[in-house]
Amino acid sequence: MTETARFIGMLRASAAHNADPNKPTDHGYSPYAATNASHKSLKATAAARKPIFIPLLESLIHATKHRLPYPNEPLTYESKVALDRILDTLNNTASITSPAMAGRFPVLSTSDLPRASAEEQSATASPARGTAMLNSIFKSVRVPEFRFKWMFWAEKGQQATPKDKTASSDDFASRPKPLGDQIISVKEFYQHFNNIPVENLKLRDSIHLFHLGVKPVWEDPRNVRGGAWYFKISKDLAAQFWHEICLLAVGDILQGAVETKRASFNDDICGISYSVRWNAVQIAVWNRDAENEAGRDKLLEVILAQLSEELRPKKEDNYWYKAHKEHKGFIEQQ
Repeated sequence: MTETARFIGMLRASAAHNADPNKPTDHGYSPYAATNASHKSLKATAAARKPIFIPLLESLIHATKHRLPYPNEPLTYESKVALDRILDTLNNTASITSPAMAGRFPVLSTSDLPRASAEEQSATASPARGTAMLNSIFKSVRVPEFRFKWMFWAEKGQQATPKDKTASSDDFASRPKPLGDQIISVKEFYQHFNNIPVENLKLRDSIHLFHLGVKPVWEDPRNVRGGAWYFKISKDLAAQFWHEICLLAVGDILQGAVETKRASFNDDICGISYSVRWNAVQIAVWNRDAENEAGRDKLLEVILAQLSEELRPKKEDNYWYKAHKEHKGFIEQQ
């Protein structure tokens, strides 16, 4: 491509871009005003740097305005130098932006493009945010399910030991009440967890998270041979401790600790409890087999290792294991 043809191409592009010189852009910037400023700058440059090949420039501009044939004669050295300066000026002018656009990305101008179809417009719409975005994700993405199904339970004002020594196990089994629906994935877990303000529980109130089908009472058939690790937690750390122990439970971390291959009786995690006491919170991790000493030791080891450092009990007398049948309120099965 010759220098003349290159310059002609620049003029054509400039003419097409400024087809409507009186129409301002979206930001109040007029390409025509910029072009006038460029022409004034060119005239000043021409006056200060004579001689330049003015007749060739004038003929190119005249041909562009009136759509006449362009000259084909080769450029002289002076013309080539002058046109290079003009091209540099045009390139610099093209980068002018309004003050409102300072610091913004440059605008890409297009013309003669077909309109987007309805399908294309919907595909490029702004994404949903907040609750709408979460609902969209849960509808389109299948949330992995937990290995076990779970359920929250609420228990109000449980006494340390039964006052009525003739009370039956059915009386105690009726105290915990199911709280919400079954939990099969992290979606349902947080829908329940985020709506249970454990910080507002009263003295001796309890919240339990247990395997579906297992009641949070010692005498339940799945619990009767088991026991629990009890942790005495200060009230300022109790909510965070509860959150982490819940995640260890539903995430099968605790279950993996007690699973041992035994010929007669396989151990399981039954559930966890949050109980408000006078000056602290008692959090319990229930397992099915109190005689599984290896599983019990491994369970404690895993809990202490997985908890955040600030939550780990500092003294050994802040945690202990106890079989359910050792409690004074335990009712022997007939």
